[in-house]
Amino acid sequence: MDIPQEIKNKFITREDYLEWIKRETSISAYLDLTNMFHWQDVLGWKFRIEDAIKQLFTFPNIKEIKVYYGKNERDLKNSEAFHNRIKRTGAILKTKPMKFISKTIEEGMFFQRKTLTLFDGGVKKKIQELIDELHKSGIIIEEPKCNFDVEMAMDMLDDAEKLTAVLLFSGDSDLKEPLERLKVKGKHVGVVGVRGSVASELHAVKDKYIDFGKFYTGKRTYISENPAFGGTA
Repeated sequence: MDIPQEIKNKFITREDYLEWIKRETSISAYLDLTNMFHWQDVLGWKFRIEDAIKQLFTFPNIKEIKVYYGKNERDLKNSEAFHNRIKRTGAILKTKPMKFISKTIEEGMFFQRKTLTLFDGGVKKKIQELIDELHKSGIIIEEPKCNFDVEMAMDMLDDAEKLTAVLLFSGDSDLKEPLERLKVKGKHVGVVGVRGSVASELHAVKDKYIDFGKFYTGKRTYISENPAFGGTA
């Protein structure tokens, strides 16, 4: 049975999240998808961005949703198909070409520094042997990069006169200053994230923190739709 989204909101989403949203007259939501895709590692499951957007649009006081995500020109077909699905939801998509940055293969790529201190000399030697073999093999590891902090900051400030609150789906500390500007203008700030993903600077300026895992009511999968890594879900 297909359960109406309004019912899902009422019985699945935390009540205090709903109350905070409903108190506002006009909310604009800003979704940094690159940031959000990293949340999946913490959650242990994958979300569908279309479901997240559709959920937001069920709140009549969320007037506008802007999504920021790069275009993967190495896999343009999948990337454009993903972008088109976002546009069909009614959200505004902001995009630009992704860059792929080569990463240095070293022990920090596999283990946190505090974890490395727990290993004895034998284990550390094995790790170094693995790294040496990877270097010899000529393997290149790249990370897609497409930062939208400037675009998001400009949009939030440009939109200030038509909103009473922002709902920011990002944990990046670089957004602290534009959020502070909005607070000076009397606007309220909601920050959406997952455990350990939101910078302390954003926690300091927020009015409400929303745990995405306790807010999202859409389909959960175990296949990522992130087109930066060939996703097509």
